[in-house]
Amino acid sequence: MKRILSIALAMGLTAVCAQAQSWKNNDKVPAKTKGWIEDFEKAKAEAETFKQPIFAFFTGGDWCGWCKLLKQEVLDTKEFAAFAADNLILFEADFPRSKKLSDKVMKQNTELASKYSVNGYPTVILLDAEGKSIGKTGYKEGGDKAYITHLKELLAKAGIETETKAEAAKALSPYEKAKAEKEAAKDK
Repeated sequence: MKRILSIALAMGLTAVCAQAQSWKNNDKVPAKTKGWIEDFEKAKAEAETFKQPIFAFFTGGDWCGWCKLLKQEVLDTKEFAAFAADNLILFEADFPRSKKLSDKVMKQNTELASKYSVNGYPTVILLDAEGKSIGKTGYKEGGDKAYITHLKELLAKAGIETETKAEAAKALSPYEKAKAEKEAAKDK
């Protein structure tokens, strides 16, 4: 009798622990990837989760002069990082000459370039979560502010509203972060 009771108790505890773990996992809010994603399926999943379009950057990162210029003038700026954090999932399909990519990534990038008719670099294609093209552009003169305005216009044509939160433009200091966490705990 004790043996049956022990087995039943062990099974019950196992079931409770498994359920508690599933509750914990379901309550967990997914984190958005910071920076560039090179796995297109992951980018689509994040686009679906966060209800944001994909900024697909087709580049020859180590040889294309216009690509390097776009990165320097726009993509590597704090202003673009702030805009992207609030509005875009960043995906990069690189076609380097010197740098070695995995066969899987190279195959993916080649198939995507063919699918979206990428004929030159840099090419930027805005995509929805299903991979449908909603806008296409490339290098534009004028720097980060002009490029962000251009992206907002392309997204608006597709019916997508954008926003930029002022606090996204700068990283919080440890003091500001602790203060924000304290305020958030107060609101609960």
